[in-house]
Amino acid sequence: MSESAPRTGRGFAAALACVIGVHAALLLYFAPPSVMFSKQPVVALDYALHVYQVDRASAAFREHHALWAYDPLLLAGQPAGVVEDLTSKGTELFVIALGGLGVPMGLAFNLFIVLVHLGLGVTAFAVGRLLRLERASTLVLYALWVALWFFDSFLHWSWWVGMISWSWASYGSVLLIALLYRTLEEPRPSRFAWLGLLAAGLALVHPFIVLTLAVPCLALYARSFKALARRDHALLWLAAGVAASTALVWIFPLLRFRHYVGDVDTFFNATLSFALFDSLDLLKDGRQTGAPARTLFRTLAFVAGGVLLWRWTKRGDRRALPLGALVLSALVLAYGSAYFWHGRQTQPYRHIGPAMFAAAVPAAILLWEVFSPRALRAYPVAARLAIGLLAVVALPRVVRTVLHYVPDLLPERVLRAKADVLSSALVGLSEPKPVRMMHHGPLPYQSAIRDWLRENHRGRGRVVVADWVLAEYLVVAADVPILGGIVERNVPHVDAHLFRREPDGNLPVPELERYLEDYAVGFVIVFGDFGPLDARRELLEPAEVVGGHRIYRTRREPSYFAAGSGQVTEQAVNRIRVQELSGPAVLRFHYLETLACRPDCSLSKQPIPGDRVGFIRVETSSREIEIYNAY
Repeated sequence: MSESAPRTGRGFAAALACVIGVHAALLLYFAPPSVMFSKQPVVALDYALHVYQVDRASAAFREHHALWAYDPLLLAGQPAGVVEDLTSKGTELFVIALGGLGVPMGLAFNLFIVLVHLGLGVTAFAVGRLLRLERASTLVLYALWVALWFFDSFLHWSWWVGMISWSWASYGSVLLIALLYRTLEEPRPSRFAWLGLLAAGLALVHPFIVLTLAVPCLALYARSFKALARRDHALLWLAAGVAASTALVWIFPLLRFRHYVGDVDTFFNATLSFALFDSLDLLKDGRQTGAPARTLFRTLAFVAGGVLLWRWTKRGDRRALPLGALVLSALVLAYGSAYFWHGRQTQPYRHIGPAMFAAAVPAAILLWEVFSPRALRAYPVAARLAIGLLAVVALPRVVRTVLHYVPDLLPERVLRAKADVLSSALVGLSEPKPVRMMHHGPLPYQSAIRDWLRENHRGRGRVVVADWVLAEYLVVAADVPILGGIVERNVPHVDAHLFRREPDGNLPVPELERYLEDYAVGFVIVFGDFGPLDARRELLEPAEVVGGHRIYRTRREPSYFAAGSGQVTEQAVNRIRVQELSGPAVLRFHYLETLACRPDCSLSKQPIPGDRVGFIRVETSSREIEIYNAY
């Protein structure tokens, strides 16, 4: 053993401890233990929607061993878990499994997020081992992945906004390609088994990752086709079959209710011009790329990775095909799919995530080759001076990128006029300080409104909620019927969403009055600047201001009956109970084909103007009935 070996070992250990320490410190900052190990789930932005999805799937599974349900508490009744949660099935099953062990739903949901954060480092080292990277290059890969995870605008946006399933699938896809490469190079039954398990996990947690993996998987298989034994072909197709079988979790309800599936092309539809804007840290459309634009480490990975992939290709390195195919196909999907209707339905810009994680693998090797201490010592003085000058020039962008996500370290802005608070393509979010993009549970105003509704709602109709995140939170936490939630829901039941009809609720008075009556509205909750709804005092009367949100009562007493009369005594997942029913009745709940009625009653659809779904018509002589989802 050479004399320098121990020092090299100590140096690697110190560097490894440093990278792990930075990863841990950033994770503790962005995902505080007090939040992540609480029984209250993370509810920032899309997480509120996913909590709703998990809650409804858990309820359906407890009673019927299904992952979908009819939910009368949202949008006057909608099929929960049929269309909107295709990419949340893995999360739902994880939470259900832990629930079977006695773990509270909120804590189980948070633990899924924590595991995705922690899996980053483990996966980086697994990829390094499978692709035979030197340990120093693997450590650089881990560090580069940490930089991308926390300081790339898309990846940080993804795990912060609620795309936690795709966040895991993004780096998990690189692991699958690395494992497939090693399996085909050195076939062993155990590797095929691991390949099947990993592919199934990825397909279950986020089915769209199959689109990312199709080209590199087929390219690897085509290259090894003739060299594989019959047993290996069979094992590979068996692994693919195991992965495809995960579609059985969601495919049948989706096919059964496919007539309810609408367009979902609102977000992440970047085109070719965005590639230029991204590389220059310029924001064109936050809905298509996430905001703000911070792409320093991504650009470094693409440029450095591209250089080494080109070198590998010229010298015949067999790792060039899987990584190059993954990077290129993902980039084509990210910037080219938006030109086609089917591509837009998958929110294709998301593929930029796997592309940058894959590009980081060859980039890490090149960066260590160029900037290792041994390489720097070997450069002539002029080259070292040039590197130093480039580092000085790059440092402000590095600092600007990092500090955007750690705004507590930024200096306080001096504001003397309204013009000092601006938003631009260079900023993306309003100054003086960026938003703290970290995990959190229910905010004080959300809890306060929940408590107010629990005390004051008392069964008085439905609640229109302008704040979509608050609406998704309340439908679970307050257990009251809500008209609201994410505006872009791709089912026709969203016709019951006031702010889908008109963004600020500014309907003409007769039309608004008809809406409030049709959907049995008892309360309206708005926030922000005073708007058209605040001026509708002939229809709404002020009730309370809670947490900066203005709560109004409808002046007209709401009724769930468009025809006939009675009393709705219970609304719960898969169930509506009615007492004192008189005459053929039309209930102001959305109809669903799988609904049934007991005792001695029948249901049919009652068309309603302005609503594509229609309400429930009941024919019965009974005074007390239960409407339930018969599956």
